[in-house]
Amino acid sequence: MVDVDLNLMRTFVLLYETRSVTKTAEALFITQPSVSHALRRLRRQFADELFTRSPDGLAPTEIAERMYPRLQQALEVIDETVSGAGRFDPATSVRTFRICATDLGEISLLPPILARLEEQAPRCAVEVTPLDMAAAPQQLRQGRADAVICTPRIDAPDLRRDGLFQERYVGLIARDHPRIGERPTLDEYLRERHIVVDPAAGHVDADQELTRLGHRREVAARVPHFAVLPELLARTRYLSAVPSGVAGLFTRSSRVRTFELPFEIPTVEVALYTYRRAIPAPGTDWLRDLVRETLRREPSTSDSEGSAARG
Repeated sequence: MVDVDLNLMRTFVLLYETRSVTKTAEALFITQPSVSHALRRLRRQFADELFTRSPDGLAPTEIAERMYPRLQQALEVIDETVSGAGRFDPATSVRTFRICATDLGEISLLPPILARLEEQAPRCAVEVTPLDMAAAPQQLRQGRADAVICTPRIDAPDLRRDGLFQERYVGLIARDHPRIGERPTLDEYLRERHIVVDPAAGHVDADQELTRLGHRREVAARVPHFAVLPELLARTRYLSAVPSGVAGLFTRSSRVRTFELPFEIPTVEVALYTYRRAIPAPGTDWLRDLVRETLRREPSTSDSEGSAARG
């Protein structure tokens, strides 16, 4: 059998996740020379450079890319076994759950989740981080997120996907907009200028459909979040498109109204993603069940609210 030094394996996993000797040393509470020495030992053991320097920090080699998920899960199995895997008591746990979501998720989905958490796990906490679709799968794999809630589909065999609810897109404009009625034509729609949200949030369906039809919106402003849209639209004559589930919240909080988009966007499904772990993760499993139960029964997440908001 190969004589495995678990401390070396932990150093490798942290180097992969942080891409930094300095950050790895800080996480392990050791000196940078100690991490550099460990890396030299790892390179000899695996007969590979494992990491090379790049403008963004340490870049893993192809062998390191293949090694990381297996070693990370192996260490997780060991840690869970030693700490008493299989036990999670929400009534007494002080765990902090980390959820990735867009600001739309924070506005419309987090309140019911937090209310249920307060009721069932009064000492637990939630840390919400902004959703970046490009980074979300890796955040789950590296344990930097327990769950991701989003609309775009993530196809990865090591991630579990649970559908939560369906919704569609509607237009959003100032309540007193002089030119756009409840059902504008495509020409009327395209003559106006628009506010769009950064693609990192994952809501690109309107522009994708317009591109397919051979059109594109004239963009007046690009913003990083949906939350700012209602006030921006209320004070201008610009247009935007938002998921129906949050439309009712926007129309109640600002002087805006919805309208039917003059082109079809397929209905989308908001889903919950969690990491498929090598052994059961009772805390994550409990969180997944809580989110599914809460959002699947929450009236505000249905398409009917968006429809009602047009009235």
